[in-house]
Amino acid sequence: MSKSNVNNISDILEQHACVTLNMTDCLRLIRFPASIIDVIRQVIITNWPRGLNKERQDIDFYEFKLYGNPWWDPNDDAILSRILMIHILSALYKHGWYLLTSTQISKRLYDKDSLIFQLRVPQPETSFFAISFNDYDKLRLICVPHELIPLVQQTLGKAMIQREAWCDGGKVYQFKLHGNPWIGHKKEAIISRIKLLSLLDCFNTFGWKLYASIDISQGDEGRDTDSWVFRRDIQ
Repeated sequence: MSKSNVNNISDILEQHACVTLNMTDCLRLIRFPASIIDVIRQVIITNWPRGLNKERQDIDFYEFKLYGNPWWDPNDDAILSRILMIHILSALYKHGWYLLTSTQISKRLYDKDSLIFQLRVPQPETSFFAISFNDYDKLRLICVPHELIPLVQQTLGKAMIQREAWCDGGKVYQFKLHGNPWIGHKKEAIISRIKLLSLLDCFNTFGWKLYASIDISQGDEGRDTDSWVFRRDIQ
């Protein structure tokens, strides 16, 4: 094999990188360039109000340890951690790192998903928001454009919504739903999934594509599930 071919293979092998959510407070970057580490550091400083505790450079990865418990706390940190993840995904996307998949590789207690990224040609600027399924009966829209709220209200229907309100300083719109849709059985389980499919249809109609489904935080009694992240190109 020629030297040029070896170099080409090396270039190909360095087109993938990984973000892992470790323990309750650590974010690890595996095989990202130094420039991206600097970008993520700034994202954390700007979007994690509890602050950055310390950093660690290892041979194989770079680790940020955050104050608080972003990958565990079911209360305030649960919302803040999802806002942080939205900004991390947005920053990586802007620099050409696109999420291929989120996968649960580690079986260690407290470890969450590993996010696998691929380096591509940077695309036009993109907006992100997320939805999370909390407790047994709450649906949260995080950093959502205000114009989507009436569409979600219409899609869910008055019969499903118990109450709703803005919270966390207007960054989150929360629906408390009737029943227990996230642990429902039989008909309730089917109805909740039909409603989620209808939400996907609704978002897709307005240009919002499902970009990721990520296990971000544990929560009490395992009641928190994946959070869905949506993206749309800015026109």
